[in-house]
Amino acid sequence: MSVKVLIIEDDEDDFVILKHFLSKIRTEDYDVYWCNDFDEAEGEILKDQHDIYLIDHFLGKGEGIEIIEKIRQRNILKPLILLTGAGNFNVDEKAMEKGASDFIVKKEIRSDTLERSLRYAVERYNQQLYIRGQEKKYRSLFELSMEPILILNKSYEVLEFNAAFHEIFKHQESEKHHLTELTFKELFKYNFDFEAIKQKLEKDGYIQGFKTTMLDGKKDLIVILSIAHLPGDTELSQGSFHVAISDVSKLMEKENELQKLEKLSMSGRMARMIAHEVRNPLTNINLALGELSEINDGNEEAQTFESMISRNAKRISTLIDDLLKSARPPDLELVHSNLQEIVNSAIEFCQDRIELLDIHLTKDFSEEIIEGEWDPEKLKIALVNIMINAIEAMSETTKPSLEISVRIENENKTKVIFIKDNGKGMDEDTQNSLYDPLFTNRKNGMGLGMTATLNIISMHKGKIQVQSEVGQGTAFKILL
Repeated sequence: MSVKVLIIEDDEDDFVILKHFLSKIRTEDYDVYWCNDFDEAEGEILKDQHDIYLIDHFLGKGEGIEIIEKIRQRNILKPLILLTGAGNFNVDEKAMEKGASDFIVKKEIRSDTLERSLRYAVERYNQQLYIRGQEKKYRSLFELSMEPILILNKSYEVLEFNAAFHEIFKHQESEKHHLTELTFKELFKYNFDFEAIKQKLEKDGYIQGFKTTMLDGKKDLIVILSIAHLPGDTELSQGSFHVAISDVSKLMEKENELQKLEKLSMSGRMARMIAHEVRNPLTNINLALGELSEINDGNEEAQTFESMISRNAKRISTLIDDLLKSARPPDLELVHSNLQEIVNSAIEFCQDRIELLDIHLTKDFSEEIIEGEWDPEKLKIALVNIMINAIEAMSETTKPSLEISVRIENENKTKVIFIKDNGKGMDEDTQNSLYDPLFTNRKNGMGLGMTATLNIISMHKGKIQVQSEVGQGTAFKILL
C-alpha cells in the first residue's frame, strides 16, 4: 500500500526535485501531491487525505511554521516535516517547539536522508497514536470507575479526581473550598492517620489496604486506601500519587448489624441457660426457707435472717425475669401510631430528670406528621432507655451547659429519630459492648436496658447507629 505525501511548496522546481528524490526510494511507494498556496494549505491538511506533509518554511504569504502551529492546535498528530532553505538553529528550534515532526534543510536533501526523515516521522506518529489510545483507555477507566480516585502532587494537594469521588465527597465543597482546593489531609477525620500514611509512603513508596475514617462533609466514611506513584508519570521523581478509595461504610454497617443480631441470639440462649441453672437452686432455697420458718417459729433473730433470705431470693427471681425479658424478642402490638407523639411521651417520662439537672432540651420535629405501624409502648421504652443513658452521661460531667437534642425526620421512606447529648461520651470498647446483657458503666444499672432497646428496635425491623467521642458526647440514630 502506497504512502500519500502532500508537498506544500510555492516553488515548482523545488517540488519537482522533491518528487524525484521520493521516486528513487525503494523501501516504500509514495504517491506525491502538490499544494502551492499558503491559504489553501491548512484546508488540504484538514481534509486528512494524506499520510505525510512536507511544508516549505517560506510560502510567500506566510511561513510554514504558522501552518504547523495551527494544525497542532487542532490536536492533529499527522507527520508534519518543515523544509528550510538553509540551516538555521533558531528556525529549527522554533519548528520543533511548534510541533514539527522533523525538519530538513533543502540543500542537504538526498534520497536516503529524506527516506530516514519520513520513516522516523511515521514511526513517531504511530507511537503517538498508541500512547493516545492508551491514555484514552486509562482516562476512561479513571472517569468511569465506580470507586473514588484521586491524583495528588508531592504536597498532597488534589490535582484531579473522578466523578465517583465528586459524588461521595461533594458535601466538602463550600464557598471557601472547591474540591480541587482541598488537601488530602483535610479528608481525614484523624490527623494521626494522615501522618502515618506520609511516613509509610516516604519509607515504602506505596500503601495497600490502609483502613481509616474520612469525612465527606456530612458524615464519617470508613474507607480502604491504596496509594502508589503514578506509573510513567513525568513528575514521578517529584512524588505524584494515584489514590484509590474503597468506601466500606455500608459493608461495616451490615457487619455490625449481623454482630448485633448474633449477640441478641447468644444473649437469649445465655439468659435461658442462666435462668434454668439459677432457678433450680433458688426453688430449693425457697423450700428450705419454708421448713426453717416452721422450725424457728418464735425465734425473732432467726425470723430476721429468714426475711433477709426471702427478700434476696425474690430479688434474684426478679432479676432472672428481667434478664429473660431483655433477651427474648417481645411480642409487638402494632397499631397505627404518630411518631411525634411516641417521642413526646418518652421525653415527658424523662422530664423530671431533665429539669433536675437543668439540661437544655431541644426538639426539632418534622412539620410533616410521621405515622406508621408501631408498638407505641415498647418503642417508648426503647427511647426512654436511650434518653436515661444520655442524662446519666451528662450527670457525670462538669460542663457548665448540659444539652440534649431530639430530632425526627424522614429520610426517603425511612423514619429517623436522632438523640444527641454532650455528656461524657463512650470509648470504643464501651460502644462495642453497649448491647451486651449485664454490661453497664452506671453505678446502679443492671446492664439490660440497651439490650432490650436493641431487641425492640430490631423487632420493628429497624436499626440503631451510634457515634460517640470521649468528652464530647454521644449521638444515637434510630431508623424505623
